[in-house]
Amino acid sequence: MRMRGWKSTAVVTLSLASLAACGRHDVDVRTPLGANIAGAKPFAPVQNGSAQAFVIPSTANLKPATYANEQAVRGQQVYQTTCARCHPPGSLDGETFEVGWNERRVFDLFSLIRNTMPQDKPGSLSDDQYIDVIAYLLQRNHIPASTVALRPDTASLRDARIDVKPAAGGGSQ
Repeated sequence: MRMRGWKSTAVVTLSLASLAACGRHDVDVRTPLGANIAGAKPFAPVQNGSAQAFVIPSTANLKPATYANEQAVRGQQVYQTTCARCHPPGSLDGETFEVGWNERRVFDLFSLIRNTMPQDKPGSLSDDQYIDVIAYLLQRNHIPASTVALRPDTASLRDARIDVKPAAGGGSQ
């Protein structure tokens, strides 16, 4: 029995060493959205030599997210009735949104919103309502509408990135 515990420890140690050794150079490193929420417990950082960082996989090879204008219109209605009581319009726009979400996968935003919002009833909206709210947020952040709608399926959301273009004059709205 003592030998079994040793083997398990060796396997875990080797697995962790393998993960650490695969160091990628094409990753985006920044503080995840929500890491600085007042009263929240901090995220455990990844140790990278002497620096602490949060590693987000590169999305440069993914297509920019698209949404249909009708989705944004529906999303605005859901936002106003469900989200605005805690997140007034403007609180998820501009630099705040750009810093937290630009170049991230749409799936990351969808997953966060679906699993945590509304705060009093997480997951209580339909997937289509969550997608519509995301379309509204994209519209609010000057991402132009398209004829191709966002779809609430994992594969398409993982294959699309949020692509905020700073407004003329240096920043988003």
